Amino acid sequence: MIVTIKATLVQGSRSVFHNTKIVLLMWVFNAASALVLTVPIYNLLLVNLSHSVISDRLMEKFDYMWFLQFRHLYEIQLDQIPLSIYALVCIYILLQTFFLGGLISVFNSPEKNHIVDFFFGGVRYFSRFVKVLFISIIFFALAIRLYDWLGQLITLGYQDSENVWMDFILKGLRYVLLVFMIGVITLLSDYSKVSMAVRDKTKFFKEFYRSVLFIKDHFTKVFTVFLIVAIIGAVGVLVYNVIGKFIPRTPSYFLVLSFVLQQMLIIFRLLIRMLFCSTEVILYKDLSAEEVHLETHL
Repeated sequence: MIVTIKATLVQGSRSVFHNTKIVLLMWVFNAASALVLTVPIYNLLLVNLSHSVISDRLMEKFDYMWFLQFRHLYEIQLDQIPLSIYALVCIYILLQTFFLGGLISVFNSPEKNHIVDFFFGGVRYFSRFVKVLFISIIFFALAIRLYDWLGQLITLGYQDSENVWMDFILKGLRYVLLVFMIGVITLLSDYSKVSMAVRDKTKFFKEFYRSVLFIKDHFTKVFTVFLIVAIIGAVGVLVYNVIGKFIPRTPSYFLVLSFVLQQMLIIFRLLIRMLFCSTEVILYKDLSAEEVHLETHL
């Protein structure tokens, strides 16, 4: 039976909220990753402000002169932070790949929704998904490169033209094309991982080709579900940004409110990521089963 788009979203949402403990687990790991990055800065601030009266003034409002002095005083230490960020980003991406293996494992077998099953799935599929990750990065890089080339081509074609509107429209279409390519690459990456996990296969290129055929045959339904979930995520981020603009940054107790909202946003994004995963597993299993059913009758 092929489920409808609405049924897919409803069933996927139920699967997500049935596994809320996994959300908390991923949130803890994300918080730990952020803590690793913030501890060095916290130590610098502690040394600089622990015995200074300026800390009381900063409780009331931000002092730009202090900030400039702080940057100059700890310039060497602060210059090392970008390297830490790059390293942490790599670790974060690998960690999310590990989490995805656990999520697909749990959503593929709803009866196995324990934390142990989550970690087992993460370990089992990690090496397979890392291969998909590297290939996906190459495709993303090519998409961005194509985006740059189109921009240069448009600029070259209209550099002596007064047709500003056409230049604006073409650059807007270029951005739409980039978003579309990123969406398609993400779909191919996700469904390749789902295919490898659901079918328990290790050959990436074969499953990638199978995913291409699957998305081609069911593009409307697959892309519509993906787009709806993406829009839900975008609306959540938009609401957060709107609310955040009305929250003052001083005095300090407003920072606590901002921190709480940020954590709510992180949890919301984790839920959206889980919804992506659950709906993809549901669609893949259902539509693939229908294909097998039709082939059997033929």
